[in-house]
Amino acid sequence: MGTEGEGKAPTVYIETLLVVRPIKVVGLMCGIIAVLLLMLSVAATSWLQAERTREGLWERCVYNVTNSDFLDECELTDNTREWVVACQALCLMSLITCIVAIIITSVALRNTNFKIKYKLYWAGLIAFLLAVLFELLSLIIFPVKFLEEISSRDQTSWSFGWAYIVGWVGGVAEFAAGLFLLLDKGAEEIIYRERVLHEENGIETSEDL
Repeated sequence: MGTEGEGKAPTVYIETLLVVRPIKVVGLMCGIIAVLLLMLSVAATSWLQAERTREGLWERCVYNVTNSDFLDECELTDNTREWVVACQALCLMSLITCIVAIIITSVALRNTNFKIKYKLYWAGLIAFLLAVLFELLSLIIFPVKFLEEISSRDQTSWSFGWAYIVGWVGGVAEFAAGLFLLLDKGAEEIIYRERVLHEENGIETSEDL
């Protein structure tokens, strides 16, 4: 017979650890940065600019004749031009798809089911690459079609504005986010560890096997 206070038989149990790999976190951060840059690029009116005019996806603005630091007026771009509408739609699709990719990747990082995590990472990767495709199409179509009709404008000397460049940087950030997921998509993040629980004199201690 055992005496009072004698320790109980040790208990073996499996402990599940979720390890977040830094490279996937970096990919997620690139996606977040991309969203911020794309929002700035889409909203701005400085995709293309001339001496007294600048034009973006949604508005065309004219500078003051006497003081070029101030704008006289801004008017909505001509939405009867199909290529303008296409560029607007592509940029919005890129932004929305990038946000969806961020949500999917965030869920994958927190999920403890390895099979589901793997599928979610693939879905996030595909979403990021689709976002890149939409953004690149818009960034290519806009200046090409603009140059085709430049002869009909009052000013023929135009250059790329900062918002257009920001759009390219946002596209690169989207690509980097997808690339980081691709490089690390198959890495194990869930660790199963055996632990032994001892109880002696009412005191519990544990150790790894």
